[in-house]
Amino acid sequence: MSRNDKSKIPGFSNQDPNDRSGSPAQWFRSHLSRRAIGKGMAISGIAGIAGVSIYYWAVPSDESVALDSLELQRREGWAVGTEDEALRYGGGEVSLDSRNQSFSTFDPSYLMGIYQPVSQSWQPYFIPTMLQSLAQPSLNSKVRLFHDAAAGDAYRRAGGLGELLTQSNDAGRTLLIADLPGPATVAVGARLADRVTLVPAFDNWPHPRGVVPAHETLGSMLYYAREIEEKRLKPGANSPAMIMLDSRRLSEYRDSSDQFDNRWVARVPSTADLRERGMDKVIYLVADNRQTTELDDLNEEFVEWRSGGIDVRMLRLSDFRTAETGLASGAAAVPSTTGDRYYYGGSSAAHWLFFAHYALMPPLRIAPLQGAGPALSRPASLPVFQPAPYQPVRRATIFSNARTATSSSLPTGVGKIRPTGFGRTSVRMSSDGRVTGTAFGRSGSFGRGGSGFSG
Repeated sequence: MSRNDKSKIPGFSNQDPNDRSGSPAQWFRSHLSRRAIGKGMAISGIAGIAGVSIYYWAVPSDESVALDSLELQRREGWAVGTEDEALRYGGGEVSLDSRNQSFSTFDPSYLMGIYQPVSQSWQPYFIPTMLQSLAQPSLNSKVRLFHDAAAGDAYRRAGGLGELLTQSNDAGRTLLIADLPGPATVAVGARLADRVTLVPAFDNWPHPRGVVPAHETLGSMLYYAREIEEKRLKPGANSPAMIMLDSRRLSEYRDSSDQFDNRWVARVPSTADLRERGMDKVIYLVADNRQTTELDDLNEEFVEWRSGGIDVRMLRLSDFRTAETGLASGAAAVPSTTGDRYYYGGSSAAHWLFFAHYALMPPLRIAPLQGAGPALSRPASLPVFQPAPYQPVRRATIFSNARTATSSSLPTGVGKIRPTGFGRTSVRMSSDGRVTGTAFGRSGSFGRGGSGFSG
């Protein structure tokens, strides 16, 4: 069948099937999913976001094909193949947000307005994919606010980091990359929202059987939305930016019918992009000493940064502790109450070491967070405390061939080749493009499928 003959298939036009323009808001058209950029700069329009079938794939009758999981969700509905199953939140489901208010419904346009970066220069790295999922009514009615103990602990510890970042005269030359479990990353972002430019980059949708529990991250974004709205305009010109990632995005996947592969790949700036923004330092924020290297999808970029003169250092959030619970580096820290002051290294003296460890200019005095005690002056002698031993080194990863197999002119993170089957779902399709069955496991049997948006 020729290219022109495809126009005779129901739902198919001569328009490039990856071209989904038509969003009513200009800023919305400018925010491109990394997946879309990798497919000819396609833009997801409102109909595609809501899951309405804009086009059909033309395939032989009852053919088994593997489709990008996110594109399948957009076409067939977020819970494709599991429409009767619920999202599981465990003990993290809450009814009130961080400002003790509730929501009657979740407006994706309102939320994207809150979470998009204030600085225009960071708009290309804002990925609104997760918030777009709320345009599907059935998900909007089932998603819940999420806040668990780990997110609360991350929020408190981030107070110590914010205290230090905002008092260095050259902090604006630093890019933060928060790579913690999604809810913890959002909690850190909420605590720092008046001190850094937030750049959310969550590139997947929730699914009842998702390998990545994206609904928890989405629920955390809802939980902190009003707080971030209050804070987002406060960072000054010298403020750093923070890219927000979910460290579970590359979770181990087994070929099983009880898992939906909603894994995704991070996208970060190139060395040239960082230079254009006047940045020469990157702080890679991880949870604790259990992580000693960057995740696989960041290795090539981190190595390129280092080769290009960008200073890349790892920071453990667990290194921020109260004086009462200060422990040796890497030890499990004891959560404390909200009003406690968190110090880098677990003491007011070690707090000052942060500036030396992360190549930032120290202030004469450190003004405390509101209600957290008196200002600190540099002590006469500093204790011994070591940062995370780290430097990016090229290593074999599941993405090792990404840059050699794609055009060297592509921006970093765009066109990265994913392993076979990564982030894809097997479906059976009829000749007119209808999905007739879904198989989450690559070798599993096909269950019932949808025929368009099930929302």
